Amino acid sequence: MRTVSIRASDVALTGVLLVVSLVAVLTLPLKWLEGRPVDALGLTLIVLATLPVLVRRQFPVVALALCVPVEVVYHALDYAHEVSLPVAVVLIYTVSVSTSRLSALVAVAAVSTSVLLTVGLTQDGPPGVEVISPLGWFLVALATGQAVRLHRAYIAESMERRVVEERLRIARDLHDVVAHHVVVINSHAGVAAHLLDDRDDPSLAPIAASLHTVADAASGVLSELRTTLDVLRGNEVDADRQPAPRLDGLAELATVTGTAGVAVSVEVVGERRPLGSGVEVTLYRIAQEALTNVVKHAAARSARVVLSYSDDEISLEVVDDGHGTPNADESGGYGIVGMTERAHALGGRLDVGNGPGGGFRVVATVPA
Repeated sequence: MRTVSIRASDVALTGVLLVVSLVAVLTLPLKWLEGRPVDALGLTLIVLATLPVLVRRQFPVVALALCVPVEVVYHALDYAHEVSLPVAVVLIYTVSVSTSRLSALVAVAAVSTSVLLTVGLTQDGPPGVEVISPLGWFLVALATGQAVRLHRAYIAESMERRVVEERLRIARDLHDVVAHHVVVINSHAGVAAHLLDDRDDPSLAPIAASLHTVADAASGVLSELRTTLDVLRGNEVDADRQPAPRLDGLAELATVTGTAGVAVSVEVVGERRPLGSGVEVTLYRIAQEALTNVVKHAAARSARVVLSYSDDEISLEVVDDGHGTPNADESGGYGIVGMTERAHALGGRLDVGNGPGGGFRVVATVPA
């Protein structure tokens, strides 16, 4: 069921229209207004015709449909016709600016026919300005709404085009600069590792193992980079090349981090269950960045990754046994900023600081 959300601006607009209408019928001389004086019934009809303005943004057609029968009754009783005109104009504009051109034309035709026929039939003589004036205002509201709608569509299309152009520029830069250098790293590390493997010297084994790790990591970066380029260019990603890893890859991430000299353990608390891809990608990337910071800055020997499942939230904790830091941003990088943005994007939060037993602690909590 759709929730009705009333904006403060619509409340204010409704109040202004109501006050203007009531002040007009209660204070203006009768000779200035066409129709008989407004009594209690007329005032009630003015209020009922104005109230649909409250929901005009969410339900523009419904608001207009609620207003029209009240307007017809109001005009049929030959109350001051001009007083109710602003409300109808506002609702017609809203329908025009928020729906298709055909829907707006049909709505305006129906409203114009209903109201104008009612106004015309209450006149003793032939229809005059009482009919022409509302029709003119209705057409102005229709044309203005269509102009605003087309302008908004143009702005949105321009923004989307700029976003696509920027994505393509980033894709080109990634391909021409980052991918090139990663390929060089991958090639040289692989060649050096194989050359050392061919030598029968046990002392070179650790160096060869490190070079193999560098080559494997570069290969992984290239694979993810190709996927990122596909996403940036709007290409479909094959089923065996997911656009981003999932939480099942935390164990492999811990193994890779271990080759860099930091032993990582992964714990799962609570009953593990499938999550949305956005949640899994976010938590994996936060764990990846946190472990990268451990290797680069913490001078730690070990780290622990704890994934906790609850009914409403998923929590990811990464804590190390390093020296900690009094200032989470002292490195001048964007790691913590990026992790915070990822958590906030899902309506979650990120807490960072020194761990209770020393070292540094990162805790990301997001809705399940």
